[in-house]
Amino acid sequence: MSDTTVLPDAVPPVDLDAPVDTIARPATTLVETAPLPEAWARLHQDREHLGVVVRDGMPLAVVTAGALAERWPGGGPLVQHRSTVHDVLDRPCGVEVLAADDSLRHAGQRLLHTGLPALPVRARDGALLRIVTTTDLLAALLAEGPPA
Repeated sequence: MSDTTVLPDAVPPVDLDAPVDTIARPATTLVETAPLPEAWARLHQDREHLGVVVRDGMPLAVVTAGALAERWPGGGPLVQHRSTVHDVLDRPCGVEVLAADDSLRHAGQRLLHTGLPALPVRARDGALLRIVTTTDLLAALLAEGPPA
């Protein structure tokens, strides 16, 4: 009797040198001047409830709905509608951006190093900003493909 388990439907390992663009998806973007209620609604349209805050099209930060909720100001609706995404950012000075042809290995290393749940991926030829998340990367490594 063998102690080795054989998986009949085993899939070949993912190529860690493949470009990150192969698993990146369109990013939910928020302008830094967006009122908090508007940002909250947009983040909840994203499957992972996260987005990239931009200024003049340049990524400033990655924000999650949970992080936004933690920093939500008190004071009622008038205060909340006057507060913007920029007002609640820790460091609104920029976020690392991956190149579309960076490898999956590099993307994984950068995600681990930054501790962020996602990183923006520089768009190719004027395309929309894309993003790679820890969930996307893990799904690719487990050969399940990108999450639905």
